[in-house]
Amino acid sequence: MSARMPRARLFENDHNTPTYWAILPESLLRGPILPPEQMAEQLYRITALAHRHRIVPQVLPGNCGPHPFMLGTAKIMTFPDAPPLVYTEALHSGDTIDDPALVKDYRRSYDLLRAAALPPEASLALIEEAAEVYRDGKHPD
Repeated sequence: MSARMPRARLFENDHNTPTYWAILPESLLRGPILPPEQMAEQLYRITALAHRHRIVPQVLPGNCGPHPFMLGTAKIMTFPDAPPLVYTEALHSGDTIDDPALVKDYRRSYDLLRAAALPPEASLALIEEAAEVYRDGKHPD
């Protein structure tokens, strides 16, 4: 948690922050992992950053079926002056992938996942709706 706070502040600064595009499973909104007031706070933070064009969240519907990223997370990073990289994360370790063919495979899988997710505007509305329900001390259906 302490390592995440400095990273989270990157989105608050007005310097040239990279585009952060996140695909969130709908279960993250529906199955609370924090008390309702904290869930509301976190979801409102996501919506505030999205409205300020600091991040682009998309929600992957719970009924989308199996997909390649069910087994873990991956961060696909592109740079203006270096080849793209993928960083995968597991429970106890992470791995950086720079093999062009594998990076291309990860990118294709990510693009397919993005296509299966709700559009950014609909995702933002769903996140805001969940935040309001949590703010009222309830859990979304």
